[in-house]
Amino acid sequence: MIQNRKLKLAVLTLLPGILFWLAWPPRDLFFLSFIAFVPLLLLEKETNGKKGGGWLMYASLAFWNLILSWWVFFAEYDEQGLLPALLVTGFMMLANAWLMYLPWWGYRKARKFFGDKKALLVLVTLWLSYEYLHLNWQFTWPWFTLGNIFAKHNYIIQWYEITGAMGGSLWVLFVNVLFYKCLQMDKWTKWIKPALAVIIPMLISIPFLIKSQLDYQLDVNKALNGYEALLVQPNINPHDKFNKGEEVSNLKKMLTMVDSAVTDKTRYVIMPETAIVEYVDEDQPNRFESIQLLQEFTKKHPNTYIITGASTYNWYDQGEERQATARETENGQYYESYNTALEINPEGELDIYHKSKLVPGAEKMPYPEVLNFLDFLALDLGGISGSLGRDKEPKNFDAGENPDVAPLICYESVFPGYVSQFTRKGAEILLVITNDGWWRDTDGYKQHMYYACLRAIENRREVLRSANTGITCRIDKLGTIQEHTKWWEPTVLKVDVNSFTNITFYVAYGDYIGRFASFIGIFFLLGMFVKSKSKLGKG
Repeated sequence: MIQNRKLKLAVLTLLPGILFWLAWPPRDLFFLSFIAFVPLLLLEKETNGKKGGGWLMYASLAFWNLILSWWVFFAEYDEQGLLPALLVTGFMMLANAWLMYLPWWGYRKARKFFGDKKALLVLVTLWLSYEYLHLNWQFTWPWFTLGNIFAKHNYIIQWYEITGAMGGSLWVLFVNVLFYKCLQMDKWTKWIKPALAVIIPMLISIPFLIKSQLDYQLDVNKALNGYEALLVQPNINPHDKFNKGEEVSNLKKMLTMVDSAVTDKTRYVIMPETAIVEYVDEDQPNRFESIQLLQEFTKKHPNTYIITGASTYNWYDQGEERQATARETENGQYYESYNTALEINPEGELDIYHKSKLVPGAEKMPYPEVLNFLDFLALDLGGISGSLGRDKEPKNFDAGENPDVAPLICYESVFPGYVSQFTRKGAEILLVITNDGWWRDTDGYKQHMYYACLRAIENRREVLRSANTGITCRIDKLGTIQEHTKWWEPTVLKVDVNSFTNITFYVAYGDYIGRFASFIGIFFLLGMFVKSKSKLGKG
């Protein structure tokens, strides 16, 4: 044991962030997550009732934010420079660390009112409540959902089709609590419980794995697979793609790339987020050269459906009710801007879906009804800046006789409950169109790709991912990455995609773990409030 108290506190403060960084994708030491919270629990015990103890815990969570998501810095740095990037990303990390601290604050209070054992249950429920909140309010940032840790090791969490990623979060929390309690016991048998808590969920994955493999064999026998898709990775620098004069030239390059790969068997051509940078009026799309080029392509290849990202806008009619994100022109007209997915069918007809899960600070100012006056603080990532409009619910694209597809746009693929809504509505294949080049060659784009593996398991759907600069890939329904490209290379990836129609337990019931934990967490908070008031009354 460390005798120097200051050194001991420093180690306990930094160790959680280091352990979680080593456990998180793209690294392979996921098992370290089962002890990563133990130093923080020891830190709370060591500093409980002492001045500055809460700040040390907050510093530990802030360090975790820094070491795991530092790459967000580049999205602002390349556009705005060093100082704005440091200020914006620093504020985001400190704010998220503050939210992370709230469950630990609740744990500290619960130890006073309920004792150590029940306080650990309070910590688990409040942490799951925190994760559930981050999935459902407008300051969303679910990147730190603990269940994401296993995204690269899909074979041990096949039961996510029952629990979703929050089942993994519960697993991590439960095992950490067991290991922490073991440190307070003397018998060697104390390690049996946490060891079994780690091993048993891994073993439970085996029957799920076998069943999914058998499903694949059955579908092959029924000839239900074999839809050819082309996934486009144009590799256009995201900071240059919106330059004036190049609105159409980049699209032409993409279509030239596709032309050399398309066959009579090709059913889908998938292009990345904002592949169309020409600002398209949804009321009159056919007058834009980008749309005309895509319509000409589908007429030339009548078996093919194109799904692509685009920047679009739509005018409000006179007297029509406006959203808080509406923009006004100099002559008093109002319109909405969107991050859009377009589908162009062989007849040249368009279907439109607007990104719903928008990135806070980059694509929207959260709660614009109240905070719209802060819109000028939004990150400028090129193209259309400021708060965007959004669709209120998911929408699948009908591909004729081919399987229906879910057009997930970038950040949306990080939201398990939202993705499951596409599947409930009939999506047979999940698409992810994204532009991850903002983060350079860092962990960010790799984590984003691995998180899509979790969506494949939860929904038991294959995922087709078209990323501007990589990584473009096909993920099977077991969450295994199959064909894939390299980072930062222009290419077209040809894959055969399988479609499925079954509904998993998770798809049917969504984030029930988060809902239940939130209910219990609120119950505990009310209990602590009542106890605190009764103590004050007695005093």
